[in-house]
Amino acid sequence: MNIDEILAGFEIYDGEYKHEHVEAALSHKEEITPHLIGILEKVREDPQKYAEDVDYFSYTYALMLLGHFKEPKAHQVIVDLFSLPDPLPDDLFGDTTTEDLPVILLRTCGGSLEGIKSLILNKNAYEFSRGSALTAMVYAVVEGLITREDALAFFGGLLTGDEAPEGSCFHSQLVCDICDLYPEELMDQIKEAFDRGLIEEMWIDLETIQKILEEDDVEKCFARLRENLSRKSLDDFHESMSWWACFNPEEIEEPVFSKPYTPQFWEQPKTKSKKKKAFWEL
Repeated sequence: MNIDEILAGFEIYDGEYKHEHVEAALSHKEEITPHLIGILEKVREDPQKYAEDVDYFSYTYALMLLGHFKEPKAHQVIVDLFSLPDPLPDDLFGDTTTEDLPVILLRTCGGSLEGIKSLILNKNAYEFSRGSALTAMVYAVVEGLITREDALAFFGGLLTGDEAPEGSCFHSQLVCDICDLYPEELMDQIKEAFDRGLIEEMWIDLETIQKILEEDDVEKCFARLRENLSRKSLDDFHESMSWWACFNPEEIEEPVFSKPYTPQFWEQPKTKSKKKKAFWEL
């Protein structure tokens, strides 16, 4: 299968995971990478056009493959796409924004966190893209790209209340990510953020944070992060993508919702799909 045939197979969504085309792409990494980057650049030029095109799917495969390839040349266009305002990232990428973007950002950053930081600091970007960039920064700590102390110093500077518009869940996501690194040093800022109404208790509450302080420590938090990162690593590409809801609508269970930070949240069934290709629409 040549490059043109691979790309043609990715182009139109028909409900089928393109296993053979993916396998061929994995076998032609060097040759296909510039084409995959070009697909994302084309979407960046006119994101609204592709958000409205319910059949075009190439950029989804491109994003996931470039993350798997750990391609640093793709990092800026990925940051740019997820820096788009609401609802474009969700319309384009759906659950991938929250499920896979943290690892994709980490794997394509080439050791530099500047692009990830720029997304975190972009007040005009989609709030869940910013949240995934926060998580990418947390994963960067366990990967040794930044120290825990420097990451917490950066996060602590984002609790002023000026970083997001009123009603945003940005600060709630931020506190969850701080807790993933063990929150002891930032407890004064966290309590003040709760007092100022910046944190939504449906995400996390002070009782949960206190329990983390009492029952966990830095090493336990790091062990949990390494486990999460390993599970979301994209190392087995087929395993990472073939189970998505848009490819397997008959297997989707009703999700059981709970606070995002609780263990139950991470164990609930995931309805992975592009928003415009949600399982109930197939």
